[in-house]
Amino acid sequence: MNREVPNTRGAPTPSAAAGFDVVGDDPGARGRLTIAPRVVERVAQRAVSEVDSATGSATRVLGIALGSGGDRARVSATVHADAADVTVEMSVTWPASVRGVTEQVRSRVVSQLRDLVGIQHAHVAIRVTALVTDEPEQRRVS
Repeated sequence: MNREVPNTRGAPTPSAAAGFDVVGDDPGARGRLTIAPRVVERVAQRAVSEVDSATGSATRVLGIALGSGGDRARVSATVHADAADVTVEMSVTWPASVRGVTEQVRSRVVSQLRDLVGIQHAHVAIRVTALVTDEPEQRRVS
């Protein structure tokens, strides 16, 4: 039994037939993806929270830390194509090594931005605002 196969070469694709512009298979020709700085900030904030001994930034008045660090680190970011500048303000829980914790935070932020957002180059500046203890501070009466 002979069957005829329709010739589809040169026929318009369904998208083109529907009036949509067909660009092709080249990913660069499809358009641009813009990552909002807020997305980078949220991913970085989550990455900081996943590191032991890293806590939120302590509230400061006249340069003095009040209480312990909050729940979340303060993060700001600027994004340029596939690169980001990220600033993190956080506290470190005593007696952890500040250097060790900040290295872990920086590594975690960079890897999460690369894996989840596609940011290939991230510069992470970290400011430790306080060393906090788990014990409540006892006031002295004089």
